[in-house]
Amino acid sequence: MKKRVLIAVLCVAALSTLSACNKPEVDNTDTEPFECESAYNDTLVNLKEVISSSLDEEDIYAGMHGVYEAAKELGEAAADTIGYVFNDMDKDGKEELLIGNFEGTGSPDVKNEIYAAFSHDGDNLEPLLEKQKRNTFALTDTGTFYFHGSDGVKYHIVAEYEMTEEGIVCKDFYFTYPIDGDGSNMGYFHNTTGVWDSEGSEKIDMTFEQLEEIRKELAARTVPVDAAKLSEIGK
Repeated sequence: MKKRVLIAVLCVAALSTLSACNKPEVDNTDTEPFECESAYNDTLVNLKEVISSSLDEEDIYAGMHGVYEAAKELGEAAADTIGYVFNDMDKDGKEELLIGNFEGTGSPDVKNEIYAAFSHDGDNLEPLLEKQKRNTFALTDTGTFYFHGSDGVKYHIVAEYEMTEEGIVCKDFYFTYPIDGDGSNMGYFHNTTGVWDSEGSEKIDMTFEQLEEIRKELAARTVPVDAAKLSEIGK
């Protein structure tokens, strides 16, 4: 089944600790076993090109722009900072590939940051999520994705997503929205669709400080992850 893609963009947005190539108990009697290193080999090779700045931005394929932007900011430290990990998050017998900074992001409450995630069905590669400017994805200790997007109080999102066989789905999506277009009169809303849309959401009685507490509680559940460095690819 084709999985839905979550390319989170501010205002449109829309795991426990991982280890390399963990394979669940699945019945592969009638199918070839899924080999994550082979399936994602071309993607990892492309990653090395992305972080070496040997590609122009227009040549970066879907799902890689978050990695590209991070590599530009990190410079020579990119290959030893950005890592990757395989894990079967939706328990379908095929590992997903996650790319990001898994050892700390400089933020005291967010322990990792995901720049990109991909799935592979044995034949085709699909992007699952892609970091963009002014937002953050991170893995939590309960097998979900933390998400925070912000451009000040006027546009502020705190969300949690989980991985299923259908793709990445939204558990909670809190956001601010100007009432009647008035930026000085902010409303607070919640839905489980992951869409920045006040009309399709529940208006809730909340302050910005309370929304920030929800963000901090979710961020506190993010965890460091044991991952391979991009500098190790090909060695």
